[in-house]
Amino acid sequence: MRLILALLLCFTLPAVAQMPGLNPGRDPRLPVPAAHPPWHAVALLEAEGIGICTGAMLAPAVLLTAAHCLKDAAGTALLPPTQLRVTLGGAEAHGVALRIGAGFDPAREAPWAADWALVSLNRPIGAGRVLPLLRETPPEGSILALPGFQRDAPGTLLVDPACRYLGLRRIEGEGVMLAHDCAGTTGSSGGPLLLRGADGRFAIIGVQSKGMLGRAGGLAVPALLIPLP
Repeated sequence: MRLILALLLCFTLPAVAQMPGLNPGRDPRLPVPAAHPPWHAVALLEAEGIGICTGAMLAPAVLLTAAHCLKDAAGTALLPPTQLRVTLGGAEAHGVALRIGAGFDPAREAPWAADWALVSLNRPIGAGRVLPLLRETPPEGSILALPGFQRDAPGTLLVDPACRYLGLRRIEGEGVMLAHDCAGTTGSSGGPLLLRGADGRFAIIGVQSKGMLGRAGGLAVPALLIPLP
């Protein structure tokens, strides 16, 4: 999870900063069964010796995540895909190839709208466990869900099940981002922002990229900017 200034979303920071991506007080995140849809398409991404992030399966052997999750220990380059381990439903796979947003600079983690990555895996662990990308934006205020494997609850998939879509924001020099008020701390980066359609099925509306300092909310790369695998 990377931090952004509150004024980007016209929020005000609390006097004492709390955990990034979480409000002080009541935590809306809930543990969910990782074997049940749509959570069964959400994977744990581990960068060897670096840390954890979250991703979602777009195809049986393709994971969508945030590009900044793939940075090396020095923070200046991306790891080789073979150093990325993905766990889904008890199965493991390693990366074999990467595709990231055009012009993404790992050292600056910019431009923000290029902070996405497609990780091709060495085996298809996501058969029957994939989520589609949404190619349109819903009305502001639409209910979203943000799932993630987060540092404060190791091994547990936590979900903020009822947060809101706040619209698109054009940020100078960074591109267009999706604003939301979902709760999710370190480890939720790369997680899918999910919207439930009228048919009851979920689709990815964005990929978690930036989090607020001391309160819920952040910015995600809009799914409409991400190519199909």
